[in-house]
Amino acid sequence: MENVWYLFAGFFVTWLILGIYLFSLRRQIEVLGSELASLRGEARTSERQRSPESATASEPNVS
Repeated sequence: MENVWYLFAGFFVTWLILGIYLFSLRRQIEVLGSELASLRGEARTSERQRSPESATASEPNVS
């Protein structure tokens, strides 16, 4: 029973490492989510800028 302390220490270290890993994953997911939102915003902006140009270019020129 003298070695039970090592069992609890190993258990604690294992959960500590797992917690740090999960925390870092959560942080990376937040960063990726903000990057994705930024890219979606850029895509919408470029789509809006292209829409009027493509609409005028596809309309026939009646003179």
